[in-house]
Amino acid sequence: MRGRGSIYKRLALFLVVVPVVVLSVHTTLFLLSTPSETKEYREVLITEGSSFRTVAEQLSNEGIITHKLTFIAIGRLLGVTKSIRAGFYSLNTGMRPLEVLDYLKKGRIIEYEVVVPEGFTIDKVAGVLDNAGLVKKEDFLAKATDPAYVRSLGLEGDTLEGYLFPATYYLPKGISLDGIIRRMVSKYKEVFGEELKKRAAEIGMTEREVLVVASLVEREAKQDTERPLISAVIHNRLRQGIPLQCDSTIIYYLERKGGWDGDLKKPDLRRKEPYNTYVIKGLPPGPIANPGKPSIMAALYPRDVDYIFFVSRNDGTHFFSSTLAEHNRAVQEFQKSLIMKNVTTVKKP
Repeated sequence: MRGRGSIYKRLALFLVVVPVVVLSVHTTLFLLSTPSETKEYREVLITEGSSFRTVAEQLSNEGIITHKLTFIAIGRLLGVTKSIRAGFYSLNTGMRPLEVLDYLKKGRIIEYEVVVPEGFTIDKVAGVLDNAGLVKKEDFLAKATDPAYVRSLGLEGDTLEGYLFPATYYLPKGISLDGIIRRMVSKYKEVFGEELKKRAAEIGMTEREVLVVASLVEREAKQDTERPLISAVIHNRLRQGIPLQCDSTIIYYLERKGGWDGDLKKPDLRRKEPYNTYVIKGLPPGPIANPGKPSIMAALYPRDVDYIFFVSRNDGTHFFSSTLAEHNRAVQEFQKSLIMKNVTTVKKP
């Protein structure tokens, strides 16, 4: 009887150990192997809310993994099965299962890096997105200039000019036009938060008025150190009821109408339209660019100076003055230096 009992124990142990060993060997081979010796790339779209089992089914169908059930078991063990990021994944048939799981766990979807520079207009932003292959320029402009859509985002004005915050965006493949715009607007709202809104109220301006001033600063300033000074000139002129006389507002109008040839002419300064700040007093009806945070901060915190004029030094900086006489002397000086510079740079035939 003792011999028979010993046999049963050994049999029971065998029945426990062998499957574990077999399973261990199978799992090890699975983790070390790849579906193919060659790398054939597949773009796998994982939709929002997909279960891990569904994802494993997709990967199996695309030839990215073998042994679907083993993959699911390992995924659960490693905690990969929850909240997989939706989007397009670029995977290949030469990847080991742990590499695939790492992609899923980190949400390494296909994304496009899109840089929106400070001071770009909605037209230029549309061009950047078109060049990136994310949206068609005309579709973006149609959306960005739809007053009803602008209001649906909780914004003031008829267009998104000023609200498309300049930054570097990582936009996933397949993102919708609405999704792109909402990301940019969300970034703007994040920057222009409650603290800045409070500051706007302190200086007696609405959020939109600050944004308009910031856009003027953005288009006029070339140096960060000059932004608060240019802002001061704008604020001082507004306070004194002096027309802003910003060339950039007229250029913006001409660009929108397709009539800007790079040269601002005297008839342009006499145009009777809302963006001609030589004719109107006060601010133009809306922003003329999408300003960055430095320009927004300059609009909110102008330098405490009495300047009401500035003129380009032709080197990226400006000369600021408080009187017309001083300004006129500066204009003469820098116009003369520009003429001399042009003369000295003309090549002999």
